[in-house]
Amino acid sequence: MKFATRAIHVGQEADPATGSTIPPIHLSTTYTQAAPGQHKGYEYSRTQNPTRQALEQCLASLEEGEECAAFASGLAATTTIFQTLGPGDGVVAGHDLYGGTFRLLERVFRRWGLEVTVAADSGLEAHQKAISSLARPRLLWLESPTNPLLDVVDISALSQLAKSREMMVVVDNTFAKPYLQNPLRLGTDLVVHSTTKYMGGHSDVVADALVALDKQEQ
Repeated sequence: MKFATRAIHVGQEADPATGSTIPPIHLSTTYTQAAPGQHKGYEYSRTQNPTRQALEQCLASLEEGEECAAFASGLAATTTIFQTLGPGDGVVAGHDLYGGTFRLLERVFRRWGLEVTVAADSGLEAHQKAISSLARPRLLWLESPTNPLLDVVDISALSQLAKSREMMVVVDNTFAKPYLQNPLRLGTDLVVHSTTKYMGGHSDVVADALVALDKQEQ
């Protein structure tokens, strides 16, 4: 299917219970089970919700990934990624970084014990130098275009560099959107979006999404 078709149809199947063409908004926090552990795929809305699942299926398709997890705020997915790391692990961040991400790294996760370094510029050499400065490099965090300077980085080349050091690569694709760029097809492991911005489109929703290339990443 082409992009427009996927954007409209993936995750938008008719409701099997009523035949509703538009999927309903499910507000229930809990779901009735036939017996403990015997349910229809939903038990508690924190772990799974039919409406949220429809959004996740659509976003995963648009980013050409296998799995997506939607979050309730712009930095929730970012926090989740950093929390997969442990004290002493190293993070290399791009030179121009969204302020919320920068503050999260500097004010929270440095205290957590992460070693954080920022590349001097958008080039391969600068990122290679930043990676080499870390004792235990684990994660490369990129934005392209960046926020706020709109610099464009070579995602493919930087992904290859990071993978040569067995680092996970994450790209914040908020500004480009999946219509213009699919970082997963350029060698990254994860894509994060502040869907509050262009994906939402109307400044009327606060949300975030994390898309993985394959299910093992989730």
